[in-house]
Amino acid sequence: MIQMLVADRSETMRLGVCTLFARQARDTVVREATSRSDLISKLQSEQYHIILVDPVLAAGSEETFLRQIRAVAPRAHVLVYTELDELHFGMRAIRCGVKGYVMKSRPADELLEAASRVSLGKVHMSERLAEEVALHMWEGKDELPHESLSDREFLVFAMLVCGRSVSRIAAVLNLSIKTISTHKARAMVKLRCKSLSDMIQYSIANNLTDVCRDRCTDR
Repeated sequence: MIQMLVADRSETMRLGVCTLFARQARDTVVREATSRSDLISKLQSEQYHIILVDPVLAAGSEETFLRQIRAVAPRAHVLVYTELDELHFGMRAIRCGVKGYVMKSRPADELLEAASRVSLGKVHMSERLAEEVALHMWEGKDELPHESLSDREFLVFAMLVCGRSVSRIAAVLNLSIKTISTHKARAMVKLRCKSLSDMIQYSIANNLTDVCRDRCTDR
């Protein structure tokens, strides 16, 4: 039997995934994790073949979270199931060692297929994401400035261009204004922006408006 652990902050989503696999993939036993700490605790006490996870469970530190999962359970195959845009976050996730990436907007059959492939150690991603990976790997595509931002720097950048003030971001993320200002300054340097207006223009020019809106944690 294939042991799978599904980690998502939405109870409805976890129930849906469990029901889907119970009906369509009877060789798979699905267990649930409700939080980041719950997931890590379960991985430390039991072994799983597949970890189906939405990285937003660790909002603001998604890449760090995925690397933590790989470190705690190096033999398990990680399958990302999320609303995070694949062209923005997919490459980041792959660099963290995940085996598959499926958007939640895709049909249920695709999730089943992805889990089946990942359980065999194979890779699953959409044609759209595969083309992006190919461009990076085979043509030596240069990394875009925003791709060099850390999880926290990108989150601060996203919230700033969505109209949040430094003090508001600090309150939402439970961090000091000084810390947020530091993340803002580092992001501006990496993006080569001199002002908030430049950051907004950068987000528009690189089609990041919707991505930034989705990343705001106080919607």
